[in-house]
Amino acid sequence: MVDPLNHPAADRETAQAVVVEQDRRVVALTGWLTDAAVSAARDGRVLQILTPLRSQITYPLELFIDDGHAQWIVREDEERFRDGFTGEPLHWDGARFAAAGAPGPLVATGSESVEVQITTLHRAHASLQLGLSAEAAVQALTGGRPSGWGVAEPASEPWSPRELTRHCEQRAPNPSTVVLVGGQDSATAIGTIEVTRVQEGVRERLRLAGPAARAVGRAAIDQLAAAVAGNARSMLVATQPGRLDGLRWNKPNPPPLPHGILLGHRIVAEHGAEHARRAPAQVQLLGLDRRQAAWCSLTDDSRAPYEVLTDVLEHFGQSARE
Repeated sequence: MVDPLNHPAADRETAQAVVVEQDRRVVALTGWLTDAAVSAARDGRVLQILTPLRSQITYPLELFIDDGHAQWIVREDEERFRDGFTGEPLHWDGARFAAAGAPGPLVATGSESVEVQITTLHRAHASLQLGLSAEAAVQALTGGRPSGWGVAEPASEPWSPRELTRHCEQRAPNPSTVVLVGGQDSATAIGTIEVTRVQEGVRERLRLAGPAARAVGRAAIDQLAAAVAGNARSMLVATQPGRLDGLRWNKPNPPPLPHGILLGHRIVAEHGAEHARRAPAQVQLLGLDRRQAAWCSLTDDSRAPYEVLTDVLEHFGQSARE
C-alpha cells in the first residue's frame, strides 16, 4: 500500500521505503535528499533514489549511499530496475524495490578516477584550522585549488578554511560533514570532509575523487604525500573504475584498487623508523627525526595490491577501518 506523501522530496512512501525520483543527468547530494534520508531513518524506513539510465551520481552522494543512508535504483525501462552499484535486478514488491535476481557481471570501463582519503588527528586548540589537507589534495589532483564548500551540493560557500573551521566549531561536539569542490576546467575534484570530536582531539577525514588516473602523475601523488606527512595520521590513494571527475556511472564496477598508503609519524613512532623500513612494500620515510612518516607503494608484480595493503597494515598494527 502506498501511503500519503509526508516529505516534500518524496514521490512515493510506504511503511518500508521513501522513494525519491531524480530525472536528471547528474544527481547530487542535495539538502532535500539528506533530509529525506533522516526522515526515512527516523521511521525505520530506507531512502531509495530512483534515476533513469542516463544518470550519474556525484562522489558525495555515492559516499552517502555507500555509508548506508540510501539505495540507488536505476530504471532501465518501465518494467526493469536494478541496483546502481551492483547491477542486481530489482522489482517493486508493493512496499519497496526488492531483490529479484543475482547481481550483474562487473563492467570494465575505460576510465579510472584517482581517489584520496586523508585522516588527520588534530589537538583541540583555539588556533585549529581545518581544510589544509583538502587544499593539498585538490592541488595535487587538479593543479587548482578548492573553490567551494557547503553542507550539501551544490557547494554554496566560497572556499575558506577559516569559515569551514568556524562552522565545525559551532556544531561541536556534534560531528560535521561538508562537501567540497575544486580544480580547473580540465580537471575537477569533488569530495567530503568529516570532522568528529574524539578522545584525542579532533579527527578530520577527507575523501576526494578526482580526474582520470592517467592525468595525475606519480610525481604529484608523491608530492602530496610529502605535503601532508607532517600532520596526517594516514593517507590512502587508489583508483576507482567507473568514475571520472567525481561522477559515478551506474554500472557494477570493480572495487577501488589501492596504489599507496601513508602511515603518519605517530604510527611510525610506535615501533620506530627501522621497523617502518622493514614494511612489506616499497617504503620511503618522509620528514625528520621523530616526525617521520612512511609512504608505502603498494605496487608489487608478485602480489595483488590489496594483499600488499593488508600486509602493510598488519605490519604497523593498523586495521583497514582506521
